[in-house]
Amino acid sequence: MKRTYKTSLSPLQQKKLCRISLLLLIILLLAIFFTPGKGLYFLRKQKLQVVALNAEKQELVEKNTALREEIKRLKTDVHYLEEVAREQRGLLKKDEMVFDFSPKAQKQRK
Repeated sequence: MKRTYKTSLSPLQQKKLCRISLLLLIILLLAIFFTPGKGLYFLRKQKLQVVALNAEKQELVEKNTALREEIKRLKTDVHYLEEVAREQRGLLKKDEMVFDFSPKAQKQRK
């Protein structure tokens, strides 16, 4: 016959065990939340960064599409090309003159 002994912890030992268990639980939770590269805090920051990068990517895709359309118009649409040349480059047709009545021009002459 085997004898088994029941050992019970004293109230002081139970209190210490409870404190140690609580301390280990707190350390474990802190490790889960704040472990560099693996913690929940790090993962949350990474998810926010991914969302921001996806938004930036979408803006760039839209901008790229608009630029491709403008390039296509510049290659095919003569009237649009003339409009751009006049506005951005200040080009004129043959026998055409420009009259500038802006206040800046008057101030610079004086």
